[in-house]
Amino acid sequence: MKSNIIIAAITLCSLLITGCTKDFESINQNPNATEKVENPQLLIPSILKTAVRDYFYSSMTRGDIIGDYYANQYVSGFDDAWAPSEVQGYFLWSFYDRLRDVENLIALSKERQFRNNEGVGLIMKAWMFQVMTDIYGDIPFSEAVTGKTGGNFTPKFDEQEQIYYGLLDMLKTANELLTVGTDRIDGDILLSGKAIRWRMFANGLRLRLMMRMSGKTNLKVDLGKEMQEIVGNAAKYPLYTAYTDQTAFNFLEEVNNEFPGYNSVPVNDMHLSLTMEKNLQQLKDPRVSYYALPTIAGLNENKRIYAGVPNGINAAADAAYNGGKDYQSSIAPVLQPLSAFPQASKTAAQGLLLTYAEVQFILAEARERNLITIGDAATYYLNGINDQFAYLASRIEGKFTFPKASDIQPDAAYFQQPAVKYEGSQEVKLYKIRQQKWLALFNTGFEGWSEWRRTGVPAETKAGPNSAIREMPRRARYPISEQRLNAANYSKVIQTQGPDNLLTYVWWNK
Repeated sequence: MKSNIIIAAITLCSLLITGCTKDFESINQNPNATEKVENPQLLIPSILKTAVRDYFYSSMTRGDIIGDYYANQYVSGFDDAWAPSEVQGYFLWSFYDRLRDVENLIALSKERQFRNNEGVGLIMKAWMFQVMTDIYGDIPFSEAVTGKTGGNFTPKFDEQEQIYYGLLDMLKTANELLTVGTDRIDGDILLSGKAIRWRMFANGLRLRLMMRMSGKTNLKVDLGKEMQEIVGNAAKYPLYTAYTDQTAFNFLEEVNNEFPGYNSVPVNDMHLSLTMEKNLQQLKDPRVSYYALPTIAGLNENKRIYAGVPNGINAAADAAYNGGKDYQSSIAPVLQPLSAFPQASKTAAQGLLLTYAEVQFILAEARERNLITIGDAATYYLNGINDQFAYLASRIEGKFTFPKASDIQPDAAYFQQPAVKYEGSQEVKLYKIRQQKWLALFNTGFEGWSEWRRTGVPAETKAGPNSAIREMPRRARYPISEQRLNAANYSKVIQTQGPDNLLTYVWWNK
């Protein structure tokens, strides 16, 4: 009986996944927002909700495809879906709109000496700029969002290296403010008003930034010293202790507060990617039942079969691949809309900004490369894997007929496989760390793509035969608005960073 329910649900899902990415709902705008707010804490709920929903939406529609978790030929053709007209809604240039409220939060908090709230504002500012600079490279930073206060509506583009230094300083200051602050963080719908969790977020973000720039030389900061200081002083620089600490936004049962996409028609022709399928098969990884639905053809034979589709092929090849739609796995149960999947959950998915697993994999790599000397690389590595399994199980427990939490739990043999066991040369160990990290970065914005750019993991990721460019993108193009309204600074940045196309490398990737 349960099998028949699942078959019916997935059949319905297959029939209804027919939308076009060009017709997705627009990014959240609030025409009723107040012109002036006296209490900075009143800004926090709106900042958090709109920023995270924007981020989650972009993760589903672009990040999961460019990260090679899912396949979608419109996006992975790297032409129309990556046009300058698309970046405001899909590549998070919209964060500049959110940053206006963040700047107000910081300024008002300073006036009232609300150190905790100022720290929250600095962290959200740093996170948004980190997301944007990793997508575009050089962006307006030091002069950004100063139109109201300084009258500058044509900000210069700062070099990414300088942006990174600014973000590291910002996060360090935020941790200090939240250490001494006594004011309440009211309206905190992200981390429950707990200063310690904001400090964990700030310190984890510093580690993310430092790992991303760790391939560069002649830096103005001593990365090893900075990372060692964080890891070696938990009282001063607290880090996540488990997934229960991590920075994850909870969606609600209430109307308009469900996960973005619950009431929508899903992306047209969106499937498990062949890269994701191969990596999970190589590891004999039970998480595949979290990341995707079984094929309809398999369920018709009472089998749970998962089959991916390559990115970068044309629509006709996609439709026929592996025998057609009945032989292709659709997207994760937690990301399915109600219109396509009767068991769809409003709350199973979360908006993930930074996770415990990611931080543990950063520490594993840092230790393996001797950037830090504290701890054991294998322990950090296993911490990340085990916690990721536990986290995913916690999101689906009691929400679906299948999968259940027990369906994605690994047995002891999982960790003894040559592809998982922490052994081999340093090169082999680093690949294992980076592969597990990539899996854990699923639906975390564009982070999986950034890690592939930095490390080349997974090795299978490459541009498809019908891609408009010869290799996977290295950045997104600037929006048309910059070319039109900030033309002089736009001309300067393409002279310094390189052509405004998808194949120009960002600073940390050069």
